[in-house]
Amino acid sequence: MRFLLALLFIVGTAAGAQEYPSKPLRVIVPYAAGGGTDAVARLLASRLSTTLGQSVIVENKPGASANIGTDFVAKSAPDGYTLLVTAPNFATSEALFDKLGWKLEDFAPIIQLVRYEQVLVASTQSKLASVREMIAQAKARPGALTYGTPGTASNSHLGIELLKQRAGFDLQHVPYKGSGPLKNDLLGGHVPLGCDGLGGEMDLIKAGKVKALAVLSPRRSAFAPDIPSLGDLGITDVDATGWYGALAPAGTPPAVIARLHREFAAALALPEIRERITAIGVEPVGGTSEQFRDYLLGERRKWAAVIKAANIKAD
Repeated sequence: MRFLLALLFIVGTAAGAQEYPSKPLRVIVPYAAGGGTDAVARLLASRLSTTLGQSVIVENKPGASANIGTDFVAKSAPDGYTLLVTAPNFATSEALFDKLGWKLEDFAPIIQLVRYEQVLVASTQSKLASVREMIAQAKARPGALTYGTPGTASNSHLGIELLKQRAGFDLQHVPYKGSGPLKNDLLGGHVPLGCDGLGGEMDLIKAGKVKALAVLSPRRSAFAPDIPSLGDLGITDVDATGWYGALAPAGTPPAVIARLHREFAAALALPEIRERITAIGVEPVGGTSEQFRDYLLGERRKWAAVIKAANIKAD
């Protein structure tokens, strides 16, 4: 009897996995429409609609530093029909917010979709031409030199704070409300240094309107191999690489996670998808669900230590 029941359970589970999906899926993006995370989510959702045989609808639920949309997915049914495509805020929110309705363990990672570098740039009106010059000036006059980022606790901000901690110098942070205002002040010479996603700064760098000092990574970027990395300077323990990834609520059946992983991975491998993703300045990644989980745990641990040491508070 026990053998028969076990057999029926296995058959029923397999049948359920084969039937998935039997209705449309929702992909929640916890940011406003039009950004990089949204663009990648919509591109992949379009492909998955074809391969899964069901509509895959992207919904934007921005607000509260991406926590509104993230909390919505954390509390959704773990059935594979509500997914999250998110970015680095996911790994830092637990350290920044005292009252958070979710934690990393409330999710089942599916796959890392892309990675992208942060780049440190200098205004053309600044005399700084290298990271070494910046560090020397900052050590000579602690706190006198300022740098801007798209916002408090952004990957750019945390990356520079980690660099400061590792290299032992001080800069004064100037948070902006997005990349646009930061770029305007860099162009106007109102702030001597800025840090932002490489894709968003490439036009200014190529036009010679800002000076690229380094990408905040141990390795050079495939998109801009002429820009030095921190690794080139002997700083190998600072990595502020950004990412987008797909997750489902914890408790989603492993067979469903496996199916979603296969479909996302297959989409990322298509030349036309890769071309469109790289056009917005991010690099397709892939990998296993387990690798993505380990990566997220490492990012949470790393940035929590930076946030605590720098006494960073959420806006």
